[in-house]
Amino acid sequence: MSKMKKSGGGPAVNDDLRREIAEALLAGDDPARLAQRIASRGIGHALVVSEIERARKSPYLAAGERLRARLQKRDWFLANYAKLAPPASGEVPRVHAMPAETFYADHYAAHRPVVLTGLVDHWAALKRWSLDDFEARVGDAEVRVQWARDSDQDYERNSDAHGAVRPFREIIARLRASETAPTNDFYVTANNHTHNRDALAPLYGDTGPLPGYLAEPGGPGGFLWIGPKGTITPWHHDLTNNLLLQIAGRKRVRLVSSHHSALMRNSRHCFSDWGAQPLEPGPGDGTRPPVMIADLGPGEALFIPVGWWHYVEGLDVTIGMSFTNFARDNDFWSHYSTYGAV
Repeated sequence: MSKMKKSGGGPAVNDDLRREIAEALLAGDDPARLAQRIASRGIGHALVVSEIERARKSPYLAAGERLRARLQKRDWFLANYAKLAPPASGEVPRVHAMPAETFYADHYAAHRPVVLTGLVDHWAALKRWSLDDFEARVGDAEVRVQWARDSDQDYERNSDAHGAVRPFREIIARLRASETAPTNDFYVTANNHTHNRDALAPLYGDTGPLPGYLAEPGGPGGFLWIGPKGTITPWHHDLTNNLLLQIAGRKRVRLVSSHHSALMRNSRHCFSDWGAQPLEPGPGDGTRPPVMIADLGPGEALFIPVGWWHYVEGLDVTIGMSFTNFARDNDFWSHYSTYGAV
């Protein structure tokens, strides 16, 4: 337990506050303004000033300052990449029937998003999948779903706590209702895949391979996404490259390049403190990042490069899939070491 310093019987200075002071100083906060802000919470101003001065003289903070300088240099490199890269705002480019070799050279290796059309026009799912079809074929299935999301402002960060199993007919009824009353309260997502791959197995026969794009050991695979009109997935990044394929309904995806991560307010794991703020498309202003946008309709796929931030909105009731089993190396997660640290 940290030692406490009392301030006239008021709130105490403890190690949690000292950590807050150190983080603020390392972030470049003005010491005088920092003292005023903390003192406004009822801690004596003189005591706060003393703690701030103590922190500024600490060799531990000096070591932190050196680490901060190294991170600033890394940010400088990223800023150079951002300056040299093609514009990272406006609409994501769209290409029809792109050969896989071109995709891997111009987008996968180049770390640039693209909307791909004409890849799955032959899939039965594109003509068959609908709420009526799902109810007729797999309506009795017990499906895992994110549930009661509206009760939690951090529903995406706490997604595991919202896992529930419901009859698919119940989910389908709520999906139909969302066409006139949009909601973000429930969503069948990739996190539900382990259960739903078996529960909804008959549906996978309507999909097929994507030769050259995806590795296909043991079948086409893919994660199902089924959500109401009004679904919002807040700003986050993935730990792999991702192909987001729309089967029915429309989605709007906003993207921010990984080069601009310094503006994405990343305070925990892969999530952004911008949260559910949509951030309008455009070049940014130094405090808000440049934002690209892609509207996806049935049969269209968006390549989301690893580390690119994205925010997804369901403009209709949506049925889609996502894939990570690319024909090229997609292992970027096994050396991800900062989970829980940031």
